[in-house]
Amino acid sequence: MTLRAILFDFGDTLVHTEAFDYDACLLKMHQILAQNGIVVPYDDFKRVYFEVRDRFYREMDKTLEEQDFAERIVQTLKPFGVKLAPKEKRVQEAIKVFMDGFVDSLRIDDYLPALLEKLHKKYKLAVVSNMSFAEAAYQGLRRFNITKYFDAIIISGRVGFRKPSPKIFQEALKALNVKADETICVGDSPKSDIQGAKQLSMKTVLLTEKNKKIPSTDTFRFYLDQGLGTANPDKKITELAQLPQALDSLAKQIRPIR
Repeated sequence: MTLRAILFDFGDTLVHTEAFDYDACLLKMHQILAQNGIVVPYDDFKRVYFEVRDRFYREMDKTLEEQDFAERIVQTLKPFGVKLAPKEKRVQEAIKVFMDGFVDSLRIDDYLPALLEKLHKKYKLAVVSNMSFAEAAYQGLRRFNITKYFDAIIISGRVGFRKPSPKIFQEALKALNVKADETICVGDSPKSDIQGAKQLSMKTVLLTEKNKKIPSTDTFRFYLDQGLGTANPDKKITELAQLPQALDSLAKQIRPIR
């Protein structure tokens, strides 16, 4: 096999999300809705929001079809007698303040831009991420000025399918014009990244961050996403700085070309 491409997960692979304060972002969403005339007690809003979110996660875990983040807000407000369309301005403004808070909380390792620049000289690179609101991923990549290193950015909110569905990986392969056995997938989720890529016979590298901190309000999603399933990564690393060494180890049977 000749290695031609590397697929990267976004959250907790390229960027760190441990500083994300879900409650603070949800409160900002609630506040902008109130400013726009939608007044709902916050505790009730928060309770219903997480009920809706977790229901969506369960549905997505079964179908692997992405749910629109805007629909999450629409369904949260319904029990309070508020009927809005997903594209309505008030819904989109609520999403923006939530996602701006999320993006502002992200951080990257100092070495990441140089690493991506080095890898991009040898391989085609792509981001393949599960994110219902795709613009947050694009915004995060722009924030750190690393968009230029990726030949394709494939986000579930745009393609309609989530990892581990083979369909989202196939979108990436098509965009890069490479075959699965010419590609390595790097991510932190045994289920979404490793198991998903293995279905298409990709080589895989699992990022196993030590002492990974998950926001308490996001543990349900994390539980669904991290299930080991039949995942068996070809290599394990604890930080992306170790990726070149992992590639070198695999390169005994892989000759990199651009």
